[in-house]
Amino acid sequence: MPSPSSSSSDIHVEHRGEGHALVTISRPLRRNACDFAAWTDLKNAFETLGADPAVKLIVLTGAGGHFCAGDDVVAFSAVTDEAEKDVWRARIQACYAAVQSAPKPVIAAISGVCVGGGCSLAMCCDFRVGDATARVGVPVAKLGLVYPTIQLQRLSWLIGASNARRWVYEAALYDAAESHRVGYLDALAEGDVTQAAFAFGAGMARAAPLSIAGSKAQLNAVLAGRVDQERERLDAMVLRADRSEDFREAAQAFAQKRAPVFRGR
Repeated sequence: MPSPSSSSSDIHVEHRGEGHALVTISRPLRRNACDFAAWTDLKNAFETLGADPAVKLIVLTGAGGHFCAGDDVVAFSAVTDEAEKDVWRARIQACYAAVQSAPKPVIAAISGVCVGGGCSLAMCCDFRVGDATARVGVPVAKLGLVYPTIQLQRLSWLIGASNARRWVYEAALYDAAESHRVGYLDALAEGDVTQAAFAFGAGMARAAPLSIAGSKAQLNAVLAGRVDQERERLDAMVLRADRSEDFREAAQAFAQKRAPVFRGR
């Protein structure tokens, strides 16, 4: 049975057993567009879950039939001080970083709109599962804005340069089938998208946590072109896994022809 959910403002965290955690953005009247408090609470939620050894898999979704409409432009436009706007922008990037660097699998469960900053947020997850209602896009060209370089880099990694150009230049919304075809969505859900996301990651949740954390850190560094800068940290993660109890448990389990039980140490 799921444990009682905890909530911080408009961000709700539910522990569902077997190391599964569900994070829900709950601002349905704004299609889950995030204000400063929501970005802050979402960042804090992922930092907490990332540090919790009991958590093996995180699914991120939105309430009310939509994933996330990005930044709450109404709330942001009410801020007139440029220094405060810079703090807001930095908080969004810190939230993205917390999601991307969480040392366990993170899957976005996408229904409805996933646009702008919501599209960026989903790209910071390891995988994206969408249902038939999903609509994904980067409408910056309709707003007279330029997509941040790091987000365009992530989009290009996922769907290729040509598709990224088309998405950004057209500023359209693409349905689930097209988003899956180009590689933005990793899987399509026929039923409940949250359940589909947990099913997608079930095998990952049973894998060795130190292996997942190390591989994720390496892949993030490879994609960002930061392997040399992070070599010492990455090598330390490899060495820690080599010397771990989990590695010895895996060897014993193989010899005994049973499934290993990993504890992340």
